[in-house]
Amino acid sequence: MKRFNFTYCIVFCFFISTANAQFVRNTKEVIDNKKEIKTNKAQLEKDFKQLHSFKSKINAFENAFINHNNAKLKRIKADLLSDMKREIAQSERKITQDQKEVKRSKSELRASKREAKLSRRDVVYRNTKKQRREYADDVRDKRDDKRDLRDDQRDLAFQISRTNRQKEIYRSIKAYNLVISKNKSGKHKLATNTKLLREFAKTMLADINATKAELKEDHKEVREDRRERREDRRI
Repeated sequence: MKRFNFTYCIVFCFFISTANAQFVRNTKEVIDNKKEIKTNKAQLEKDFKQLHSFKSKINAFENAFINHNNAKLKRIKADLLSDMKREIAQSERKITQDQKEVKRSKSELRASKREAKLSRRDVVYRNTKKQRREYADDVRDKRDDKRDLRDDQRDLAFQISRTNRQKEIYRSIKAYNLVISKNKSGKHKLATNTKLLREFAKTMLADINATKAELKEDHKEVREDRRERREDRRI
């Protein structure tokens, strides 16, 4: 009888320890997601302002070329290159952040797999209504974490691709020796530079749309985290 009580005590303590670990993990996810929402909102506001400023400079760049204002043209080109360099640095920081997101999602998926495995074992040994419900909850959490990992890996790939293209455009614009001319060569240079600059602006807009999507996903994850914490309290 004493041996039975001791074994029961060990199993009970293990169950409580696992439940507490799950609650701590879910609480940390809530804090992380709320922090990301705050960061992404601030980044979104800054990105909109920078895109508007960049587009205005492109228009000023074209006007300076058309009006044969060489001094203004060189000054605006320098400003544009400075903006592009800043955007590339921001994009590289976003890559680092996305890599951290992928790492975190992998960790969350491993944890949810462990929880699903444990709850499945509980169903096999006990098979109560409560255990079946907890197993269903853990399976759903694992599915959500798999989806989050796929989304984060996709976002990282797109961010790397955009950043590489930004670097290519920056090098091309920097290499152009702009000399104001009315001949075909001068007009071709203007058209080529303007096209590249507008493409760069599109990558900035793509970054904004990506941040919007991340913000939407962050809000969704906060709702999921709240649901998981409610489930934890039922245990």
